[in-house]
Amino acid sequence: MRHVKRVAFEGTITGRSFYGCPVQANCVNCGVVEWVDGPWPPVLQRCLSKLWEMFHEQNCGRVLDKDKFEKELAKLKMENDKLCIEYTKLVDDVSKMFDWQDSRVDKKVYHKQVEEEELEKKKELEEKAMLEVQIEKLKLAKEQRCILQSQADIIKNTRKAMKDVEVDRDVLKKEKEKLEQVVAELLKDGYGSKEKLGQIKAILES
Repeated sequence: MRHVKRVAFEGTITGRSFYGCPVQANCVNCGVVEWVDGPWPPVLQRCLSKLWEMFHEQNCGRVLDKDKFEKELAKLKMENDKLCIEYTKLVDDVSKMFDWQDSRVDKKVYHKQVEEEELEKKKELEEKAMLEVQIEKLKLAKEQRCILQSQADIIKNTRKAMKDVEVDRDVLKKEKEKLEQVVAELLKDGYGSKEKLGQIKAILES
């Protein structure tokens, strides 16, 4: 196979051209190398060596920085997870607090409603008691009116009866006077039995 011209990129031979095997590096090649350029001056070789050392140091620093960054990232991730857990717990606590506050408010509203209902019942009982007292008073007043009316009727009837008695007494008095006059005239004239007339007179006088 025809050889291939390449450029070295390693250590102090960096930049030197050479002919090498055309087989790829991943495969097994013959390892033939024929340099086109001669070796670099010692000063350039030292510079190249120094540059490669700086490159490796920087690359190592990058690896260390990467490791450090990964560690910091892992640490930040752990802190973030911890903060997420704490935040979730805080949200749960706040939700529980609001639930407790709501339940407390509901309890207060319930107790207030119960107290208002009890006051309303008490007020209704008081109004009912007052109404019963007023009804009793009305009943008593009605009974008193009935009693007074009965007394008035009795007095009226009594007065009427007394008036009738007085009228009858006056009539009897007049009849008695007439009868006395008749008896007196009979006694005067001498008619009848004096004994019977005397009894009639005694009855009239009594």
